[in-house]
Amino acid sequence: MITYQEKIVQNITRQFDGMSKIEVYDILQKIESLLLDFSTPIQFTEIKNALEASSRKDNVTAVDEYGYCYLEDECQYLKIYKIKSLFSDFLGGESLYFTIPGQYELIHYDNRNIEEAFCNMHLAPIVSHFLKCNHAKKRNPKTKRLLLLELFDQIDPE
Repeated sequence: MITYQEKIVQNITRQFDGMSKIEVYDILQKIESLLLDFSTPIQFTEIKNALEASSRKDNVTAVDEYGYCYLEDECQYLKIYKIKSLFSDFLGGESLYFTIPGQYELIHYDNRNIEEAFCNMHLAPIVSHFLKCNHAKKRNPKTKRLLLLELFDQIDPE
């Protein structure tokens, strides 16, 4: 028979299914840091509001008078931005853009542009092989994260 706390741990760790250990450690560290600012008993709505406010403040940038972009996901080699615009809603599809370290111009996220961005880096063969087997926008069905980011997370930066 498992205890009440063990059931809670099971429910929480179920959310980590399919993630790498380093991602889980990062999330747990963020949770630990986040909880320092809240009193007990913990109220989910307070935490949710604080996370949304800090995310908007840190990650949303105006693109023009008709839209904005925000950081959707990142890893050590790539940052993915999503652009929300009045016009993109009519056209449909995801408006994903990316930057690589040392570059600050948003580039449309597609196979050709990704391959060009990494062509002179040590990751070129890995990226090229990945893009031959997968589309850049392919996501992990469990985590909904882009597979390319998951691949990059498995590569040691040294």
